[in-house]
Amino acid sequence: MSLNINTPPPYGSTAPTYTPAPLPRYVPTSSRANIVTVLLIVGAVLSLVSSIISLSELIFPGALFGDEESTDPLTLAIALLVLGIGLLTAIVYIATVVLFLMWLYRAHENLQAFGVRKNQLEYSSGWAVGSFFVPFVSLVVPYRAIRELWRKSVPESSNMFGSISPPGFFPVWWGFWIVSNFMEQLSFRMTWNEKVSTEVSATVGVISGILGMIAAFLAIQVVREIEKQQAESSRLLNVQSSIPNPPAPPEFVEPPGGTYPVSD
Repeated sequence: MSLNINTPPPYGSTAPTYTPAPLPRYVPTSSRANIVTVLLIVGAVLSLVSSIISLSELIFPGALFGDEESTDPLTLAIALLVLGIGLLTAIVYIATVVLFLMWLYRAHENLQAFGVRKNQLEYSSGWAVGSFFVPFVSLVVPYRAIRELWRKSVPESSNMFGSISPPGFFPVWWGFWIVSNFMEQLSFRMTWNEKVSTEVSATVGVISGILGMIAAFLAIQVVREIEKQQAESSRLLNVQSSIPNPPAPPEFVEPPGGTYPVSD
């Protein structure tokens, strides 16, 4: 007895195969993260120096700067030093913001290399960066985007049930970041406002410097935590790519005559 095949595939043909599109390449961000860390440390040191200057002016009024019309060389040198520290602080702050946002964009783009599709993200890479510059939106959305970045960077996070929460210092950092920026702007305006007393201006300056230091060191922890998760996810990518593909299934071809003999 023989089994007839009504619609046999063409002789020698194989079943069609589907090759998925390759994932985007993972780009390490450790160099950018290290630069951001150094800038944050420099900014924290400058905040400490500014706090010490403000505290000295608060404890010893007029001891540093004297009268406005003073021509004492030491007083002028101190005034120039304070002015230079303020200018350097502004330069370091701008550089920190630029490099931090560059790091944030690249780290967010790496999520696709980990298999995270764009439709699985609430915030895009561009919006995660651009939201920092939108009034009122910048109070909430940047933190939510960074929190999502951490969640999606955790290895195998897509296989977990529910949403995982980032470490507790994430929201603490964001709170200090918002308050320190507000106090810094307030201190800057008070410094150039003649109606504000020296005591009040110096007090705000001390508080602003302390908050800035805390926010900087917390930001370093946030950057390191995200870097750690992405580095672990990238190692898993390398492990998976080193595993050989399973052998192809056997191919059945039509024998001459178009029938497969079947024994009774």
